[in-house]
Amino acid sequence: MKKVLFLLSAVSASLFFGACHKSSSSPSITANVMFVNGCTGAGLTQVTANGASIPGASALGFLNYSPYQSINEGAVSMAWSINTSGLITPLVSQTVSLTASSYYSVYAGGIFTKPAFIFATDDMTAPAAGFAKVRFVNLSGDTLNENCYIGATSVATNVGYGMITSFYPVAAQTGATVLFQDPANPTKLATLVNQTFAAGKIYTIMLTGISVGTGSTALGLKFINNN
Repeated sequence: MKKVLFLLSAVSASLFFGACHKSSSSPSITANVMFVNGCTGAGLTQVTANGASIPGASALGFLNYSPYQSINEGAVSMAWSINTSGLITPLVSQTVSLTASSYYSVYAGGIFTKPAFIFATDDMTAPAAGFAKVRFVNLSGDTLNENCYIGATSVATNVGYGMITSFYPVAAQTGATVLFQDPANPTKLATLVNQTFAAGKIYTIMLTGISVGTGSTALGLKFINNN
């Protein structure tokens, strides 16, 4: 009888501690980071975090971006490199501070002979009903101070090289024209037509290139979907 009672007590204790263990969840130790190759002329790039390759950002062509990658929190040394047929050439690097469960974007900008590292915190709070959210980043190698328009509405002004704005609410719409223009240099502009801003979506619009460039090096805009 004593043996039976002992076994029942042991099983009960095991179930109790098992339930306690299952009810507690371990806190996240990773942040979420998107990597964007906006460096004119850089071609195929790869990114490392504290010297380790990031699989989702190991082969990013110009104007391409990764999904959000899980990176351990804390101080992280991030380095962009150009990968030309296995020949790795350092591009630009910086140490950033990541907080668990937060969202960030890391951009390689400028031109490959004078690259820039841009780091931003991403506000992934859902926009209000019937609205999208949008922000603007100037990665052009020129020293342009951009006014950013959606249709005839000025949404952001004086966005200089290497700057990234906060997110702005934009009414959901289709067929929109997006314009970046420097009032001091009105002929140096970039446009996108027939763009859709879907309700509930979060976007970044990125300016790249240089005003004297042609083809892929010309001034241009890129839509990035953050969610």
